[in-house]
Amino acid sequence: METQPLAAIGVVALLLAGGVGFVVADTGDAPAAATTAEPTANNATVGVGADVTVERAPDEATVTVVAVGRGDTAAAARTNVSGDADAITSALAGEGATVTSSQFSVRPEYDYREGGRELVGYVAVHSVEAETSDVDAVGSLVDTAVDNGADRVEGITYSLSDETRADAREEALTTAMDRARGDATTLATAEDRSVGDAVTIQTNDGGQPVVRAEYATAADAGGQTNISPGPVTVEVSVQVTYELA
Repeated sequence: METQPLAAIGVVALLLAGGVGFVVADTGDAPAAATTAEPTANNATVGVGADVTVERAPDEATVTVVAVGRGDTAAAARTNVSGDADAITSALAGEGATVTSSQFSVRPEYDYREGGRELVGYVAVHSVEAETSDVDAVGSLVDTAVDNGADRVEGITYSLSDETRADAREEALTTAMDRARGDATTLATAEDRSVGDAVTIQTNDGGQPVVRAEYATAADAGGQTNISPGPVTVEVSVQVTYELA
């Protein structure tokens, strides 16, 4: 009986993040003496990720209010709203806020009836934004705007100044890198390896401002509007690849 030589099989072990994978390669009609490829420390890496969220108290706020004017013509509607918008802008600036006009529009207003529609006039809408670094004064700004002709409060947004956001981001990045190296060390130790230098680092930033969109009605009732914001979040994600020794 004639015996055929067995095909040599090479096994290469690849160390991955959190485990060991094996690639089996059939060499075909190779010599009977099999050889095994050993991975080197320079080629072995482990990749890990970490997500960190840092909270900070807001130190900036933006109040958006709207004045509405109506008229028989577009020009009349614009004229009617401009007086209120000017009064709101002047009053908010007097409170120390930085005021800008964020949006202005004029549109026709119709009375829809069976069989058609009838033009009844025009509506002008003027949005005014007031920015302040005194977040405790937001309620006062709302009251001032309403007292001077604002028809509704469009929204209140709390955020972070550039300096505060940069400080929070630095803390988040430092914490994320510490966590990433800690996870890499745990994985490497499980495979009797040690963690070396970082080969690649990727980061992604995120975070959410605090938005208060609810209507402020205390001023309409003759009271005082009080608003307590929550913290603003700064989010950081890192993906790090480390050498293994």
